[in-house]
Amino acid sequence: MKLRKYTIIKFLIILFFSSAFSYNFFVTEYRILNSSSIKNTYISDETWYVSASRNLLRVAFHMYPRSSNATLKFKSVVDLAKFNGLYSSKFDFIKMEPYVKIKNSEYAIGKNITKVMMLIREKNKYNISIVQPGWKYPDKEGILNYLNLEHPPVGKYFIMYQILQKDVPMNWRIPSMVLGSLVVFIVPIALLIATDSFWLSFLSMLLLYFDEPLRAMSMVAMLDIYAASFSVMSFSALLFEPYTATVLYAIASSSKYTAFFYFIPLAYVFWLERKKSPAGSVLRPLMTFVIVLTLTSLPIILGLGFENWLKNLIGGIEWFLVSRPSGPPPSTPWDWIVGTGKVPLSVKPTLEVYTNPTVIQLAIIAFFLLLPLRKKKLYRAPWLASFYLISALLGFQAIYWAGNHTLYAFYTVVFTPFADVAAAGLAISLMNYSHISEALQWWWSVIKRSWQWLWGKKRLECKLV
Repeated sequence: MKLRKYTIIKFLIILFFSSAFSYNFFVTEYRILNSSSIKNTYISDETWYVSASRNLLRVAFHMYPRSSNATLKFKSVVDLAKFNGLYSSKFDFIKMEPYVKIKNSEYAIGKNITKVMMLIREKNKYNISIVQPGWKYPDKEGILNYLNLEHPPVGKYFIMYQILQKDVPMNWRIPSMVLGSLVVFIVPIALLIATDSFWLSFLSMLLLYFDEPLRAMSMVAMLDIYAASFSVMSFSALLFEPYTATVLYAIASSSKYTAFFYFIPLAYVFWLERKKSPAGSVLRPLMTFVIVLTLTSLPIILGLGFENWLKNLIGGIEWFLVSRPSGPPPSTPWDWIVGTGKVPLSVKPTLEVYTNPTVIQLAIIAFFLLLPLRKKKLYRAPWLASFYLISALLGFQAIYWAGNHTLYAFYTVVFTPFADVAAAGLAISLMNYSHISEALQWWWSVIKRSWQWLWGKKRLECKLV
């Protein structure tokens, strides 16, 4: 009875702190964004992801946000001038702001939502090719037709929904802030239930709260936070059973392909813990990903056509393996390990993405040091977290070797939460002399046998069973 009472008290304490830290995480981000100059502008690659989400609503779903303002693209500059002179007042537009790089286009600021919806229906009368209600586009050539089909759709569905509610920057970012806060809330609770370790749970929570990539990417409407948060949910589920974890992995990878490499730890659990066949263990997460990607892409397939979707899907995979045009400062997986890779998202206020090299390096050490202890209840979770980290780092390194030398520091949000958990697990192990001694003795035995084999003093035996 005393043991159960102690367990309940631990759970309630972690529940309280994870709720408080998660709430503070969200509120702090909201206040920073709501009180700064970036409240009313695009941040970094929101330029492309938000614009593509708005375009997909129009092109694939024939849906529009309700707004009295709209971007208008005309068939010629003559049509634009004629509309401004003769018809703009008919639709209650009070100001017309021309685009520079988007030819024959302008942003019409009005005061009547109904009139904008009427213009959508009547656009052909005025030789208008596109009427797009909502927030003003960034002035980029080709932006009105950009659909971002090189990336999977799940994250963009969240952004689309927010655009339909209200097409303003703060609204685009709310799902990102919620998901980042959920990471801080869910992981400590899952760790406590899985390991019964208060200190592993509490230390992981602290590291997650101060995780710079997690905090920065939770403040922007980009796809990386969707891949990261669903990957973290997959890991949390994997502590208990692999099937839900596999579905969440597929959703993460269908948000952005940077989560793809996590089929490796899932395959490990199916194969070596659940005793499934090696081939089946690998195919389960991969086939689930293919199914989920196809199902979540069905609305786009129906809107744009299967051939168009498949062509862009293949092109997206190829695009992921080659270097990009000029963009943010690129980095390498080694830069992320040593903490030299950095991407500025905003200058004022300062918003940067960079890794904590101490946490990353400790997490890599945890992969090796906790390997002999991974079957213990206390260390299975942090070792699996380190396995997620190693899978991601090796996957990104493979992409770099394949020819893509424009990897960016904001990709790291997909694995830094796992580094936090693994580093916390390593810290817990260092406080237990008998466990550390057991791990070191295991490694000494492995090194000794390997050395003997290398010099022919010991033979490896292979038995067919």
